[in-house]
Amino acid sequence: MNDLTVPVRYYKDYQGGYEHGYEDLSLSLSTCAFLLVDVDGGYSFKDEDVHPTTKNFIAPSLAAARRIGMRVAYVHNDLRLVADHGTIALELWSKTKMAEGDAVESWTKARDYEPRYADCVAPRDGEPNFPKWMWSGFRDTFLDTRLRAWGIKTLFVVGYSRRACLHYTCAEAMGHNYRVVLLRDCSNPPGEIEFPDTLDESLPEGGWVNAMMLRQFEHLIGYTTTTSEFVEACEGIQ
Repeated sequence: MNDLTVPVRYYKDYQGGYEHGYEDLSLSLSTCAFLLVDVDGGYSFKDEDVHPTTKNFIAPSLAAARRIGMRVAYVHNDLRLVADHGTIALELWSKTKMAEGDAVESWTKARDYEPRYADCVAPRDGEPNFPKWMWSGFRDTFLDTRLRAWGIKTLFVVGYSRRACLHYTCAEAMGHNYRVVLLRDCSNPPGEIEFPDTLDESLPEGGWVNAMMLRQFEHLIGYTTTTSEFVEACEGIQ
């Protein structure tokens, strides 16, 4: 049975303070899956070009996972499932996210909606793609059922966004007792998910929202690694 050895990072209590911890995880390949969260739409295409993070980091990681036969699954948004003015989420989003439009109307008109992907990250036959109506890919979907049928224990996760769907999907994955390894450069680039008053070019993450989401993840939810480390680990599989 092939093992995948991946260097990971986390954030730990240490001698009255905190610091990053590093180690190599040795994992059975047959119990690992590669999960893509919301890599469609604006995160697949940016002004009709492939989003730089999707093209330069997510796509190579996905290709490496496929080369070694790792299971692959997707989740994507489909708000048609709850497109109703009585839905509290849409009540809030109509004020915070779509103040100039009608969230319900925009989704109820999408009768034949299909997520749109760049070719480099598009699902292939046999790679399930689960629609979700909320932030978490585990909320009222069959993702957990499929992963357990495959015998999965560890998820390598990529996608968007670090303060919304990606974060909540990873948190619920840990809550369902999956080991989560986030590819930290396969998500929002520095500054992208920041509010204007949270931008800070002195931080490598481009602002304190991105920095805090990553810090919270590494302390409470799971491990992180990078594209280069993951690809190298995959190349080590014979």
